[in-house]
Amino acid sequence: MHGLNQKVEDTLYINGQQIAITEELIVQDSNGNRYIALRDLAELLGYDYNNSEYQSYGVDTTKCYIKNGNLISGFELGTNIMYKYEEGTNLDYQYYTLNYNIVTYNNKLYIAMVDLIQALNSSYTIGTNNEMRINSMENLAQVYQEALTESGYTIATDQNNQKALAYGCIIASRNGAYSILNTNFEEIIGTRYSSIYFDEYNSNYIVSNASGQYGIIKNTGTIQQTLRFDGLEILNYENMLYKVKNNNKYGIMKADGTMLTQIIYDEIGYQADSANKILYTLIIPDLDGTMGQTIVVKQNEKYGLISLETGETYLVCDHLDKLYSVNELGEIQYRVEVESMTLGLLEYITARKEQIGDLN
Repeated sequence: MHGLNQKVEDTLYINGQQIAITEELIVQDSNGNRYIALRDLAELLGYDYNNSEYQSYGVDTTKCYIKNGNLISGFELGTNIMYKYEEGTNLDYQYYTLNYNIVTYNNKLYIAMVDLIQALNSSYTIGTNNEMRINSMENLAQVYQEALTESGYTIATDQNNQKALAYGCIIASRNGAYSILNTNFEEIIGTRYSSIYFDEYNSNYIVSNASGQYGIIKNTGTIQQTLRFDGLEILNYENMLYKVKNNNKYGIMKADGTMLTQIIYDEIGYQADSANKILYTLIIPDLDGTMGQTIVVKQNEKYGLISLETGETYLVCDHLDKLYSVNELGEIQYRVEVESMTLGLLEYITARKEQIGDLN
C-alpha cells in the first residue's frame, strides 16, 4: 500500500505482556494510522489463521479468516467489509463495515488497529505514553472476573456473550439472575433476567424473565420488544428475521417487531443431516424467476413454503415429507421427498401447478 512505513517505535502490550514490535508486525501510513499484521496477531492471541475464505479449500492470499473457538472473522484485501460467522449454529454470515480497508505489505494482510474492536472483539487503547494495548475478550473476562469476585458476580463464560466486553459491556450473573455492567462495574441493566444473549449485529440483547418469556432490550436497558414469547432467537441476519415460539408453535418476526407469519408452525427450516449430506435449509431462492424467495416451514408433519416478502403461503404443508438442499459438486440442489419419491423442488412445483393450478 502506498505510504506505509514500518517504523513504529511505540510499545505494544498484548494481554498485559509486552511484545517486541518487529519491522513487519505493525506499520503505519502517512497519516499515522497504525496497522497490524493479521497472521502475526492471530498467532500472538493463540487464534488460527487461514489464507482463504471460510469454508473454501483453496488458498487465496487476498483473503483470510481468523478462527477463535467457534467464532470466525473473515477479511479481504482492498475492502473494509468483513464477515463474521459462528460455527455450531444455523445462522448466516454477519457483515460489518470497518473504518479502513484491509491492506497489504510485504505479502501480508494488515488491519487498522482501531478496527480490532469490531473485527476480533478485542479492545485496543493507546496510553499517554503511546503505549498500545490489545486485550482479547478472553483476557478481559479473566481480568474483570477477578475484580468482580468479591461482589458475587460471575461473568458469562460463553463466547457470544463475552463479545460484549469489547464494547464496554459486561454480562454477568449473581444469585441466578443476569445483568449488564459497564467497565466501572455499575449496572446498566439490573439483575433481573434469567438469560441474556448479546446480539452484536444489532447492538441489543435477547433476554428472558423468570416466567420464561422472551423479548429484546436495547443496550440502554429500554425494552425494544416486550417479553411476550416462549422463545425468541435470530433466524437470519441477511433479512433480519427472528424465530419466535408460543404454545409449542413457531412463527417469524421481522426486525421492526411485526409478524411475518402467524405462530402456527411445527418448525421453521429443514435441519441439516450430515449423514445424508443434507444442508440446513431455510430460504429457497427464486428458482424460476416468478416464485420469489420463500422460506421452508413445517406443519402437521408436512413441509411447505411461505413467501419471504409477504409471509403468505406459497406451497401448502399438505404433501411433502421432506424439503431440503444438498451440495453436489459445489452447486446447491433443492429437493423434495413425497410418497417415497425424490424430486427436484422446481420439478415438483411445476408438476403441481400443472395438476391443480394453484399451489395454495
